[in-house]
Amino acid sequence: MNEKKLKFSEKLSYGISDFPEVVNSILAAFLTMFYTDSIGMAAGAVGTMFFLSKLFDGITDILAGVAIDKTRTKWGKARPWLLWLSVPTGLSVALIFFIPQNGSATMQFIYAFLTYNLFTSVMFTITGIARSALLALMTQDMKERASMATFGMFCGLGATIIGCSVTFPLVFKFGGDTTAWRIVFLIYGVIVTLGLLYGFFFSKEYVVSVAASNNKEEKLSFPEEVKLFFTNKYLLLALLMTVLVNFVTQVGQSSQTYFYTYTMGDVMLTTSLNLASVVPILVGIVFIVGPCIGKFGKKKTMYIGIIGQLIGFLIKGIAGMYVSVPLLVVGTVVSGICTGCLAVPVSTLFADGIDYGEYVTNHRIEGMGSAITSFSQKISSGLALASVGWVLSLTGYIANEIQSAATNTGIIALFAWIPAVLLVVIFLILKYVYKYDEIAETVVNTLNERRK
Repeated sequence: MNEKKLKFSEKLSYGISDFPEVVNSILAAFLTMFYTDSIGMAAGAVGTMFFLSKLFDGITDILAGVAIDKTRTKWGKARPWLLWLSVPTGLSVALIFFIPQNGSATMQFIYAFLTYNLFTSVMFTITGIARSALLALMTQDMKERASMATFGMFCGLGATIIGCSVTFPLVFKFGGDTTAWRIVFLIYGVIVTLGLLYGFFFSKEYVVSVAASNNKEEKLSFPEEVKLFFTNKYLLLALLMTVLVNFVTQVGQSSQTYFYTYTMGDVMLTTSLNLASVVPILVGIVFIVGPCIGKFGKKKTMYIGIIGQLIGFLIKGIAGMYVSVPLLVVGTVVSGICTGCLAVPVSTLFADGIDYGEYVTNHRIEGMGSAITSFSQKISSGLALASVGWVLSLTGYIANEIQSAATNTGIIALFAWIPAVLLVVIFLILKYVYKYDEIAETVVNTLNERRK
């Protein structure tokens, strides 16, 4: 597979353009608590709002995918969307936090639903699908894709951890009230805009379909694109794996503030533990993921990530049971250093599925593939966010009070036990069902021959 090697600036652009996802992850960590503790919304209502939002989000995912597949500009099909939506995306981030604090419960629910969806269902959806498509459009080389994904994970996860670590201190620095939250997320909105602009100006689409290279490209109808996706076994497996891995990440992030505040009894652990996880996560991404993929391949690298994270989550669960900060630190480090070994390879499965689909049908569906994958991610994120709200409601959570044993048990389950069980499920799927690594070289070599 003699593919063109990407420049450092091109790989970095893929990472920097991940800032909308960074803010989405920060929202997952703090927005529920902002709504319940600062605004006074009921936890059950917040959980329901998140879940309904993700269902609505699926409609815009599909529309965005179709739009990207039909886009034809001098900049490519996915890249221009980063430019067009850079400023609107940044503004939509800030609007979420201008919810009327003294409004009725109904007014607050409607405002929260509309502004949350403006960011997640429109701006983040389109830019996220465009960025996801770039992984398949910038290179076909598996190692280059893994390298791009590593840059994406390094920038995205590193920025997410830093963002989660500094959000509370910044909020407290600006006064700790609703206005403080607004100032912090106005700053984050500006950063998002700059990240998307960088992603546009420093990326380039190199991969064209076999049909386009032979001047035989035809535009597919919506039903045809959907059929191509759901008859592609490796896109379906990428979809399933992405859903599970995303749920593991999101349910942990969404419950961490409650875990640190009520189970461990110290809200500032949110800052210190997030900072403590930065080094092992980034060390794992930079120094472990690449060599492991080069030596063992993506599949065995994912095994390493699953087992390491599983051990880490089990330790964190025990730490919650015994309120042990030292154990919590150990669990955080163990799971952190193995995070990239699962997350980086999984993020490239979609692009591999696109290649496999073209290998079988001569059609590439980057937009639709990204859209359905994005939809699945958001459904899993919505379920994770909703799960936090629902579990808190069912176990009798009362904001700003000492929690009952039942509530603390629910918080620990969300933070540790549920992710651990899902990691076992991911391991079984990978071991017994996913086989693409065995045919990857044949697929890419065949496609390159067809383009000549």
